[in-house]
Amino acid sequence: MGKRTLGLFSLAYLLTLFITAPASLLDWGLQLASQGRLFMANASGSLWNGSATPAFRAQDGSLVSLPFLHWEITVPSLLTGKIHARLLWDNQPPASATEAILSFNRIELLHPQLQLPARLMTEASPVLKPAQFQGQLIIQGDRVIFSKAGMEGTAFVDWRQASSALCSIAPLGDYHLTLTGTGDRINIGLSTNSGVLVLDGAGSWLKERGLEFQGKAHAAAGNDENLSELLHNLGPEISQGVHSFNVTPR
Repeated sequence: MGKRTLGLFSLAYLLTLFITAPASLLDWGLQLASQGRLFMANASGSLWNGSATPAFRAQDGSLVSLPFLHWEITVPSLLTGKIHARLLWDNQPPASATEAILSFNRIELLHPQLQLPARLMTEASPVLKPAQFQGQLIIQGDRVIFSKAGMEGTAFVDWRQASSALCSIAPLGDYHLTLTGTGDRINIGLSTNSGVLVLDGAGSWLKERGLEFQGKAHAAAGNDENLSELLHNLGPEISQGVHSFNVTPR
């Protein structure tokens, strides 16, 4: 067998391994890149067309599972130096799939959608931990770009069926967050759609300083006594029935 033939055979063999790589390889890569915090549990299929249950390890050591995820990566897109992937969460209509374009220095998401348990808010700040918030965080947007410079674009977060271990009323309400990225700064706004607990506030995330958010909370008419413990745990009373709270990484 000549050197040229051997070289072509070796290339074909490596190409075959590349194309038939199992989905579990993605799990291995994520764990390596995230230092063991991100997982793709029960991965099946191939690296290019597979499914798995994404999960990550919270700061308290517990594992948090996300909805079942299906993905499809367009192999020809690799020739352009980019990875073009289609992401579809379980029970999500195919027409609403998220398009992800990954290149060397940025990730572009078109029509991103994601559901997260609200208890993950304690990952943002230990200030929120005593409240033990529950509910669902529904994240959506049109076009969001992440790069070394930060985030560009606007994403919306709806906190639905909110509840807390410090209050017997459930749900407390529904709330809306707007995240607007302008590079190294993400501006954050909070408002109340409905509920017995009224929240509003504003803040930002800066690359150099992290998260800084200031908000106010009060009970809707007739609910002051029921929400008293929760409100006092959120922060000090700055006026009759109104409490302030600051969310920071520390």
